Formats: sequence, C-alpha cells, structure tokens
Amino acid sequence: MNWLRKLSLVTLTLLVLAFLAAGCGQAPAANQAEKKLTRIDEIKKNGKLVLATGNYRPFEYHDEKTNKIIGYDIDVAEAIAKKIGVPLEIREMQFTSLIPSLQNSQADLVIAAMYITDQRKEVVDFADPYMDTGMVLVVRSENTDIKSTKDLNGKVVGVKTGATSEKVANEMKEKGANITIKSYKETVDYLMDLENGRLDAAINDLLNQLEYNKVHPTVKVVGDPFTKSSLGIAVKKGDKELIDIVNSTLKEMKQNGEADKLFKKWITAGK
Repeated sequence: MNWLRKLSLVTLTLLVLAFLAAGCGQAPAANQAEKKLTRIDEIKKNGKLVLATGNYRPFEYHDEKTNKIIGYDIDVAEAIAKKIGVPLEIREMQFTSLIPSLQNSQADLVIAAMYITDQRKEVVDFADPYMDTGMVLVVRSENTDIKSTKDLNGKVVGVKTGATSEKVANEMKEKGANITIKSYKETVDYLMDLENGRLDAAINDLLNQLEYNKVHPTVKVVGDPFTKSSLGIAVKKGDKELIDIVNSTLKEMKQNGEADKLFKKWITAGK
C-alpha cells in the first residue's frame, strides 16, 4: 500500500507540474501576441490620431466664427487620420511643448509649421518636407531706414521663444550684430508690438508673414528671405511605421492635386 501511495503522490506531482508548465507556456504566447501589435494598430486601438499643434496662421488658428482650429496643417493632419482610418484629435499647446509631447507619448505627431533642423532631428524623426519657406525681416510700413539685416545695428528685434526666429537672431548676435533680442511666446504678440512701435523690427517666417500682412498693412517684409528651410511633420524617434504612412499621404496629396488646392486655399488666397 505504501508503494501505491507513493505512486499516487508522484503522479499528482507530475500533473501539477504539467499544469503549471502549460500555464507558464501560455503567458509568453500572449506577450508575443501583444508585441506583434503594430504602431498603426496601436493608433486604431486608441481610436484616434493625436495631433500636437500651435497657433500660427495660416497653418493652424482658431476660426473667428466657430473658434474651431483650422488651417493648412489641420487639413494635412485630417488626411493622415483618414488614411489610417481614425478621427483626428487636436491638442493645442505652446510651441516649446510640441516636441516634449512626442517624447512623452502625449501625441502621435506634430504638424505646426515646424522647421526641419539638425538639432530637432536629434530628438524626433521627420517625414518628407511638405513645404519650403524661410526667415524674413519685418518692419513698419513707413520705415525706410531698415532694408536688410545689415541695418539692425542698435535695434530691438522681436522673435518667438524656441522657434527658428529666435535661433537666427541669436546667431546674428554671436556674429557681432549689435541688436537687442526680445522673445515672445506667440508670433502675433511681437508683430503687434512692432506695429505699436515697441520694436524696431521682427524676424518671422515668410509664409506666416504674408498671411499676417493681408489684414495688417501697417507692417511689411523687407528684402528677400535670408534663410531657406523646409517644414516637416515630426513623430517620436524611431516611429518608422507612422512616418511611412505620413509620407505615403503626402505623396498622394501631391499626385492628386490636393496639395496644390490646399496651398491656394490657405497660403495664396486673398493675396
């Protein structure tokens, strides 16, 4: 009888071990299934494409009647969301918070008339450029003394905090330009200060400035763009699958004429 009892205990032990082994074997399988979830599948699972953007007319701004955020960049983002098959969620924030929102996984992509720079490429990945532009010098319409950046000696120049305009102004100063740089959170704030005589000049993106000039004839662009840059759509570092979707969407928009329609609608309309 003892040997029967021992045999039963051994059999029971083996069954328990087999059950545990089977259970342990299922966990990795489940984990493997989770790992196979693609980036686009994750976005679909979340049920939305989250866009981080700013307030920079005509690329993204609030409609005066509906207060809804509209603009060139918003239409591009809508096209990308449609390509993926999910609705677009727009999160408006300060320009300096855009890249951190990607790094902290608070947004899927940034479209905010953002210049592609080597410094930014170190911390985020960019899709193919979707528009070319550059920095220009802006003064009051009656000003005849400032015709180029060479005429800024002793002047107060407005720029946007964390943006290319601030970087360009700092580079000028490092090269010996005798200018006082005044940084603002939003572009419209320093352009208004320029109009009101609190600044001598401002540095701004050409396309944004052309839009501003449509309704603010008291300021003007002087000279040609003194930088050449491309606007890009940013995603979290290593997010290649989303980059591929964005590039595919941009390519289709160029081929079917939608990109030209948007340019005429938002950039050149009313000029």
